[in-house]
Amino acid sequence: MRKKILHKAKFIVKVESIKPSSDKLWVSDSPRLKIKTISVLDNRTNMFWTENQIKERGIEFFLDTSDLKESLNWNLNGDSSKYQFKWLQSGKEITEGVAYIFD
Repeated sequence: MRKKILHKAKFIVKVESIKPSSDKLWVSDSPRLKIKTISVLDNRTNMFWTENQIKERGIEFFLDTSDLKESLNWNLNGDSSKYQFKWLQSGKEITEGVAYIFD
C-alpha cells in the first residue's frame, strides 16, 4: 500500500508477535496467545486509545494473523476489503507489525 494513502486510515493498530523461545511475561501467562496489541491510533481524532479501550473492544490479544484480521475487522470496521497489514521489524524475540483500517 502506498504511503500517501496510509494517512487516510481510520485506525492504525500496532502489534507485536513474540517468538516461541521468548521469556516475555504475557506469553508465559497465556502461551496460546501469539500477537498483542501495542497501540491503537484513532486517526480521526489523532488520539491513542488507552489499554482499557483496547480491552473493551476485544482487540488486546490474537492467536495468529487470521485471528488478528478477523477480530480487527469485526470490532473496528466490519469490511475486510478495507484492511491492510504488514510486518515491520523482526528482532531476536519480537516481531512488530501494523494494521491499517480504512472507512
